[in-house]
Amino acid sequence: MNAPAIRRYLPHAVIAVAALLAIALPAQTGARVQGVAATFLRHFDWLTLLVASGAVLVCAAVVLLPIGRHRIGGAQARPEFRTVTWLSMLFAAGMGAGLVFWGAAEPLIHFLNPPPGGPAPASDPARRLALALTQFHWSVHAWAVYAVAALAIAAFAGRGHAPLPSSPLVPASGRVRRAVDWIALIAVLVGVVASVSAGALQMGAGVARVSDGSLPDSPVSQSVLLLLLAAAYLTSVTAGLRRGIAFLSNVNMGLAALLALFFFFAGPTTEILGTLRESATAYLSELLSLSTQLRAAGEARQWTRDWSLTTLLWWIAWTPFIGAFIARISYGRHLRTLVLGVLFVPTLVTLLWFSLLGGTALHLATNGIDLGVSDFATAPAATYAVLEHLPFTKFTQSLTLLLVFTFLLTSADSGAYVLGMFSRGAMEDPPLAERLFWGLVIALLSGAAILSAGGQSVIRAFAVSGAIPMVLLLAVQAGALLFRWSWWVQSHTPTRSGTEPS
Repeated sequence: MNAPAIRRYLPHAVIAVAALLAIALPAQTGARVQGVAATFLRHFDWLTLLVASGAVLVCAAVVLLPIGRHRIGGAQARPEFRTVTWLSMLFAAGMGAGLVFWGAAEPLIHFLNPPPGGPAPASDPARRLALALTQFHWSVHAWAVYAVAALAIAAFAGRGHAPLPSSPLVPASGRVRRAVDWIALIAVLVGVVASVSAGALQMGAGVARVSDGSLPDSPVSQSVLLLLLAAAYLTSVTAGLRRGIAFLSNVNMGLAALLALFFFFAGPTTEILGTLRESATAYLSELLSLSTQLRAAGEARQWTRDWSLTTLLWWIAWTPFIGAFIARISYGRHLRTLVLGVLFVPTLVTLLWFSLLGGTALHLATNGIDLGVSDFATAPAATYAVLEHLPFTKFTQSLTLLLVFTFLLTSADSGAYVLGMFSRGAMEDPPLAERLFWGLVIALLSGAAILSAGGQSVIRAFAVSGAIPMVLLLAVQAGALLFRWSWWVQSHTPTRSGTEPS
């Protein structure tokens, strides 16, 4: 093998060996990842909040300033995908499975266990704060970090070139840009692993509920489900972007809409509508303080790290993946359209989703029904527990299980696709062998996370660890985007003679 080939495939070999070691030593891997995550959050919690809130301001600037008129791919470019398919793809890849996982669990957990120093558990103020916190974790800030990464990449990537995290770093040397892409690749890999692992836990809880305990929820059953999922998404990988990811995204949105309609009509409809209004008002009233303030030192500060900042870092860990993916599927659209589509449409859907599932869960809890959900460890069973108190339980629990499965298929398939783009460097459509390789690595590392015996804590630590270098990269991308805007304004300002500069 010649020197260029060795340089190309050496990172693959290193990551493959690391994945094999992780599956062989899951406990040690979990402990090491948790240590890295805890150290970063202890020293740089302020930076995490600053970067995420800054992303919201950058998105507002793109909507309001002339740069928003820039069309991705040039003035003659036109969109490749219908708007509905485009929105389905970015939403399913961005957080689809997470919404099913946390839809009922997170509002209920915050309601029963508010932050230290906050309102009394299970009180009306606790309910209001729970709704505000849930929206803060899942709405504008989450999608703003995705949008900034996508904007920066899309503004610099040209047609025929892969939309890479290093695209905005135009002045940097080729080696520096390749190093950035590989660092981003590792962050994406860890973020996808965290989501796939969490999804496997939820599938395990679902199978146990649907089977009435005859198939118990255990690491063994979760591993079997992970193998089935891996087989499915590796098959989907062979179908490519249009026949694989786009098709699965539309299926996901159809199943999600069906489940949402069921909750609306079979659940406490009046309570759900009240929760929708209450969530919006609570979120808007608390948004500024949540975006700018960290809680006092001690247990309250640690709660913020464990919940708010870990969740924000989870989104940041996914920014190279979702940013590159959104940039890739948004060819031909204006930057302003990208922001409005990426930021506001998913935020509205998120608000509605948590009002449906979370509102139903809160209704049951306030009426004295114990759903058995109070922390990270019990969260995977939340949606299934709520459905036990609604009609057609087995059917809807099976539908939820199928929805989690298809959402994870889309995330893993999209992840393998983007990882292939990053590792190959300059190709929009990476070779099948490249995508299959990354699909296998995702499966191995997800298995290590499940077998680590640390449960949700290890999975969340995986996401935080992957986000550490991405916090800085996201800030650099935002700066490059603003630089691009200043160049765009200068190049489109008429000269004294009244003509446009060349």
